[in-house]
Amino acid sequence: MADSYHWRDDGIKAVDPYEDWLLDTGAGYGFPFGPPNEAHCYTGTEASENFIAGDENPDAIYPKLYRPDGVQPGFRPFVLRESTVGNAFENSKDGTSGIKRRIGVPLRTASVNQSYEPGMTTNPVVSSSAKVVVGVIDDGIAIANRRFQSELGSTRIDFAWVQDGDALSGSNVAFGREYTKVDIDDALAEHTDALGATNEAALYRALGLVDSRKVMPNSLDGKAAHGTHVLDLAAGGDYESTSSDALGEDRIITVQVPAAVTWDTSGMGLDSFILAGVHYILDRADRIAPKLPVVINFSYGLFGGPHDGTSLLEKAIDEIVTARNDRVAATSVVLPSGNHHLQRSHAVMSDADFKIDGAGGSAGTTDCFCDLPWRVQPNDRTSSYLEIWMPKSGYLDGDVEVEVIPPTTDNILPQRLSGVVNSAVVLNRGSRAVARLSYDRHTPLSEEDERGRFMVVLAPTEVHTDTAEHLNPLKSVPNGLWTVRVIKRSGKTLSEPIHVRIQRDASPFGYPALGRQSYFDDTAYELYDREGKLEVEDNHSIVKRAGSSNGLATGTVPIVVASHVEATGRAAVYSGYQTTDTGLPEHSKTPFVSAESDRSPVVRGVQASGVNSGVLVTLDGTSVAAPVITRAVANAYKAGVATSPVDELQAQAIAIEATRQAKGYFAPLDTNRQGVGRFPKDEIYGS
Repeated sequence: MADSYHWRDDGIKAVDPYEDWLLDTGAGYGFPFGPPNEAHCYTGTEASENFIAGDENPDAIYPKLYRPDGVQPGFRPFVLRESTVGNAFENSKDGTSGIKRRIGVPLRTASVNQSYEPGMTTNPVVSSSAKVVVGVIDDGIAIANRRFQSELGSTRIDFAWVQDGDALSGSNVAFGREYTKVDIDDALAEHTDALGATNEAALYRALGLVDSRKVMPNSLDGKAAHGTHVLDLAAGGDYESTSSDALGEDRIITVQVPAAVTWDTSGMGLDSFILAGVHYILDRADRIAPKLPVVINFSYGLFGGPHDGTSLLEKAIDEIVTARNDRVAATSVVLPSGNHHLQRSHAVMSDADFKIDGAGGSAGTTDCFCDLPWRVQPNDRTSSYLEIWMPKSGYLDGDVEVEVIPPTTDNILPQRLSGVVNSAVVLNRGSRAVARLSYDRHTPLSEEDERGRFMVVLAPTEVHTDTAEHLNPLKSVPNGLWTVRVIKRSGKTLSEPIHVRIQRDASPFGYPALGRQSYFDDTAYELYDREGKLEVEDNHSIVKRAGSSNGLATGTVPIVVASHVEATGRAAVYSGYQTTDTGLPEHSKTPFVSAESDRSPVVRGVQASGVNSGVLVTLDGTSVAAPVITRAVANAYKAGVATSPVDELQAQAIAIEATRQAKGYFAPLDTNRQGVGRFPKDEIYGS
């Protein structure tokens, strides 16, 4: 007998919709975070405008926070000692103290240092030759690679934090495993023979960085790893052709985020791990040498988010980096502009896009509607997320309703939801939830940042469940064309457009391909131009390329990097940008600059180190353009330029552009998609 579908009211739940789906309503559809019988502890992030002493959660462990001049940051990561979902939810609720909490993905209990105390310190390294610290937060960082050594057997990596490594009692990190320069050099000595050959595979196994017993993929158990490639572009060097003194000027700190966070493309677990990583890099930089300039590269991106600089992680990074800049030393963060320019993941609805609803509203008046055709693909083994962001001003809860109309191939009734804060409805297939429509208000910290958000979440369109082991087995949701109808109250005029974003769903590099990216299938959207090439400009379709930028890269601090094809100078077809909308803050108009990500239209990507020393691999995307600029910023810091790195980058870009234009073969600069100028991978400032 086929399962029947029915909608049910989910009540009022003051829980982030991502959190609710992955840990409660849609529990089971997420990635396996470890063996089924292994205990877990949940991570999270707190935000408050006025943290006070003693308001720490007694059930939480807090990593060491970087506090220049003792300043208390408004955002702090934590990991709960308890391992149950129920306790995680209890701890995520807003309390009378005004602290906002968001729960992230779980960590294996074996990764949590239950004896950790925030006051623990690491002995200083003290490097007299250091001129700049390059920090990289990424996945799959090969810490034994020779590109990160100043001479044979002597690493330039002073600290490496593997956040999902097995914890050691008495360790200086709250979770995961920290490796110091001494640890890495000792491992190199142990696994290097008399001829200078290092058995790097054995070294990584000995350090626990490759472990076939873990459920998560081992990112260093292969030829290429994203973080190694990125770190090589940002700070790699050849000690056979460069003096050890010159290489030693660049000190390296790495943070390897948990594999589960990289694999789960919803972005739910990023906040706590990335924020903890930023604090870690800044704290450890001061132990290398006081007042060193720091540049941090974070080559990750999301499709979703408010895209106005108000997401929790963006606000937190802005805060702590600005504090160090003002009180300690020059500090920069570099982010990619995103790779989803042509993914059809962004739609914009203005007043002119709404049509008259002939059926009329609930009070007998005539409402207006705009339909979003959402194509959900078959064989998608991950959940799909669609965010509908209301205008930041001139909007009241209830001005807009959203109706979900499932594909006509299944007998599923449409369902409408009004803008009642924290309300939701759930679609059940039998007794198992397969979809959720909710409305909440995005308030990461300040009420000034409040913004209404509808969200539609769909279960995977393909599931694999052993029914003998599950009393309530997982169920798939129908694939096909889902219509999301946005209904505007009669007589309501939008002060700003409504932005709709589909969250990233495709599996990242180096991970099993479980997800299939959903997209807006609007007939007015033009895929190709008259020559049959991919169309990169927008037309009258509500589906827009403009605004398809990295959802983590619209804060005030980061240097945002787009990418281009070096042989032609044209923007890479996938390279995203935010918008030229004058209604948005200036910092939201990414990117600032462009760097090479492809050699030519037929030679994609750029070369850098693979996992093992001496191996070159080719990767593309804005994530490999960002570290090129990270290196340029680090070189500017080392040179002690009088201007800021941003000013210096702009001056370099202008000079590079003048040289190229004089040759007469380079395409004109596209300032919307390429910023102030285009950097090649080689021959950059000071290299």
